Amino acid sequence: MRNYILLLALLSLASCSIKPVQTVYYEQEDVTRFTTKPFITGKGGKEIELVAVKECSGKVICTDQDIKLTIKHADRFSFFKGKDLVLETEQGIINLNERDYSTSYSLQKSKAGTSGVLIEQFLIWVTEADFRKAAHAENVRLNVGDYSFSLSAEGRVPWQILLDADKILIIMDKEKQREYGQYPHETKREKELDLREKRMVSEAVESTWKLVKDSKNPEDIRYFLEQFPNSPFAVPAKLKLKQLERDKD
Repeated sequence: MRNYILLLALLSLASCSIKPVQTVYYEQEDVTRFTTKPFITGKGGKEIELVAVKECSGKVICTDQDIKLTIKHADRFSFFKGKDLVLETEQGIINLNERDYSTSYSLQKSKAGTSGVLIEQFLIWVTEADFRKAAHAENVRLNVGDYSFSLSAEGRVPWQILLDADKILIIMDKEKQREYGQYPHETKREKELDLREKRMVSEAVESTWKLVKDSKNPEDIRYFLEQFPNSPFAVPAKLKLKQLERDKD
């Protein structure tokens, strides 16, 4: 029953303009990035935003990949700097202190005038195993120093989708379902090798036909047809062979 309700919820999410997980393929890099919609939570006048990203080589939904978790805070003053960062679940603590810290500064206009906003960001690589614990736990809290932010189960639904290929397919549009669900994965290198192989076969067909097309020996034409039965020159080769066999008789 629970799985059925989840399926209905996913189908409902699939019809929304803002997907819980966005799928974007970058052809030049030959990678697909799956990005969860921002999860915003607050406590004690502080608000933070969490976004998770999974990156796969090629046009494929991969598994067992580390998750890039970005946590942002925007205010007039610094909040993140120097603070410990951990996720608390009933399955244990997930330490998030191996991270990159960055800041940027922007001016924003309001009714009171122009004010500066400091945007802080933690960039954290989380193993899929740890991220799965956080996605599926009953209760999760993100502790930033002495502040504790509750991460609701509803807000973590996109995290669960990110980890499940079948759920990602459900929320995709029809064209992406066809691309990611029906065809086997091909990397950019495999595509290039396939094109090169086809080009070499085409050149071999053309070169061989040039050698045998004026031959008076039926065996030369038979050899060509045996080697390249589906080539563009197969029809003229068959006509040539019939002509040579008539002349021989």
